[in-house]
Amino acid sequence: MKKAVTLLALILTSSISFAQETVEPAGSPATVFAGSADGYYKYDFSHVTNGYTSFTNTDNSFELGMVSLEASHKWKKASVFVDLGFGSRAKEFTYNDNPYSFMIKQLTFTYDVSDSFKFVAGTFGTHVGYELLDAVDNKNYSMSYAFTYGPFYNTGIKAQYTTGKLSFMAGVTNPTDFKSALETGTDAKTFIGQIAYVGETGSAYLNLSTGASNGAPRRDINDDLLPSDEDKTQFDFVATKKFGDKFALGFNATYANTSNNIDGDLDGDWFSLVLYPTYSISSNVLLAYRLEYLDSEDAAASMGALAGSSVIGNTLSLNYKVGNMTIIPEFRIDSASNDIFVANDGAFKGVNTYALVAATYTF
Repeated sequence: MKKAVTLLALILTSSISFAQETVEPAGSPATVFAGSADGYYKYDFSHVTNGYTSFTNTDNSFELGMVSLEASHKWKKASVFVDLGFGSRAKEFTYNDNPYSFMIKQLTFTYDVSDSFKFVAGTFGTHVGYELLDAVDNKNYSMSYAFTYGPFYNTGIKAQYTTGKLSFMAGVTNPTDFKSALETGTDAKTFIGQIAYVGETGSAYLNLSTGASNGAPRRDINDDLLPSDEDKTQFDFVATKKFGDKFALGFNATYANTSNNIDGDLDGDWFSLVLYPTYSISSNVLLAYRLEYLDSEDAAASMGALAGSSVIGNTLSLNYKVGNMTIIPEFRIDSASNDIFVANDGAFKGVNTYALVAATYTF
């Protein structure tokens, strides 16, 4: 044991010495580091764990969300971006990864062909939808149904061309939400695209994702990996608009169609319409409201209990900013067309209500 410890110490000392002797090329910029963290307490008024959206499926519990650590470096036309996540939020986001790679949220290599044209390769967060994984990037702490049942990330390559306020993106990736195609049992690919307009007071994005489904692959009786039977196509529109210094409005409309290559009875589709108004009460206090209508009455079985129902979600959040910390009290009511939520007596009901208090911090 002592020999092993001594050997480890020598290796670490050698590594540190080598790192100290490494000299950056002349004129090379320094590596830029950033990060964030979040946590929350949630109380479900049914006194049970309820909900069908990401990251907040707990009750009467203090929870750690995620620690994100980011590093980026650019040298001439090339750059790299590393985004690591640790915690339950990161693990749920990378649900298809094995336990040893869940912490890699994003890892991208970018080559700028010119000021207006670039290639990006690696693992990157989805371009689909309004909401983002990191809690610090959203005004509501809980997530929408549109986020939860849409794609999370892609691994592949994409090209982006920007001219003035317009940009165009197209790419090819592994099946959605898989870092390695070897984990899917298929050589199928997902194709992604985007047309975007970004102005001074508003923006609009038309997004597309089509290809192999992000559903987990099947295994046969010998536990051999078989490819997923499903393909999924999603059309998505996101728009934002500022009205003066205090009021802003966001909108997301998304439609997804799932087709099964073996059993047509398993085909399905769903859509969601989400409105995001925000109002700045003062420089450090903001009120955020989210109104969502999800129609999953014709959805595939992969939607679980939501298949065959429609849901109206109302979420009201207060953002109180203290330095780099934001405290978010939040109240949410979801009403479904069917009894899909659980009451405290074990019966099912059509309405679920909960409150939470979250904290986010950037550094």
